[in-house]
Amino acid sequence: MTNSATSRNKRRNLQSPRLASANMLYSSEDVIKLYEISRNTLTNWISDGLQFIAAEPRLFLGACLNEYHRQRRHKASQPLGHFETSCYACKQRHSLIEGQLFITPVRTDGLFKATRICPQTGKHANRYVTGEQLDEIYSLRQSNPGSQTPD
Repeated sequence: MTNSATSRNKRRNLQSPRLASANMLYSSEDVIKLYEISRNTLTNWISDGLQFIAAEPRLFLGACLNEYHRQRRHKASQPLGHFETSCYACKQRHSLIEGQLFITPVRTDGLFKATRICPQTGKHANRYVTGEQLDEIYSLRQSNPGSQTPD
């Protein structure tokens, strides 16, 4: 197998260089072929905020596709805040300040695993925190700041 054949079979990631032509309209099938994705992935992109033109068949403007991917890459490159965890099931960030939280000691030197239940999927989103961070999380949970974290 040649080197170019193996590079074509590699899975695309968020850094895909493929850009849609800004002024073209793409059908769902065109988007699937352009980005080499499945229909389910396109459905997930739409539920995540990819804008489309409500027509039959559904149409996507190239500029909207490019903007969606730019925002997606930017969002993925941002580090988590001190009071956030990332859910691998829904790919969203969740606050450790609100919701159901479970704490498990990991080591004797004061490292803990904070497990947050994802509100969308019900899966576990974990983050390792120190004792000082855990005390701060508990104090913020007591004051009940709402859905906003101080990050």
